[in-house]
Amino acid sequence: MTPLPFRRVAPALDAVCLVVFVAIGREQHDLDSTGVSWFLTVLWPLAVGWIVGALVTRAYTRADWWWLRLVGTVAIAALLDALLRGTFTDRGYLSVFTIVLFLFNCLTTFAWRAVWLGAARVRRTAPVR
Repeated sequence: MTPLPFRRVAPALDAVCLVVFVAIGREQHDLDSTGVSWFLTVLWPLAVGWIVGALVTRAYTRADWWWLRLVGTVAIAALLDALLRGTFTDRGYLSVFTIVLFLFNCLTTFAWRAVWLGAARVRRTAPVR
């Protein structure tokens, strides 16, 4: 099994994707909320869901079937986020938010991995001068 070249930075780049999701959501919905408390209130269920999903699927410790592990992580994260949001905040359990979260996380986490792997492939096949 060959190690993935992005394995060490994957948790940090995935966390950036979650932070970007929250930041874009705030801007798209013209929320007047400011400060760290609002941001963390929205972010913590996403982060907890992501961490649990990654632990269950072993997304950061196994290189085989990495793309399937990533989809599993995203799905678990979205469902757990819905459960946590519904239980601990004034938001509903399942909503369009859950679908948007799933799609956004799939798009962004697969996108940065695709760019990374594409760049690695170009570097390997570039002629030596």
